[in-house]
Amino acid sequence: MRPRVVVAMGSTAARAVLGRAVRVGELRGQVLDPPDADGAAHGAGAVVVTTHPSALLRLRDRSGWDEAFDGLVADLRTAADAAR
Repeated sequence: MRPRVVVAMGSTAARAVLGRAVRVGELRGQVLDPPDADGAAHGAGAVVVTTHPSALLRLRDRSGWDEAFDGLVADLRTAADAAR
């Protein structure tokens, strides 16, 4: 399988895909080149890192939830656009 875009949801997924430690806040929403052929994302066309949806569940009924949700949606739109 050779996906056009891999969406890594959370730091654990991003580390598995990119093959290195990742801070989601620094990379989220960016279209990244995959690692080289020896990297974990071999065969992927691009990688988009975003927050894990469960993080939104922990914010429910707290300030910042709307912004966090909007950020997740924006990241997913970025991934969809990169897949075209």
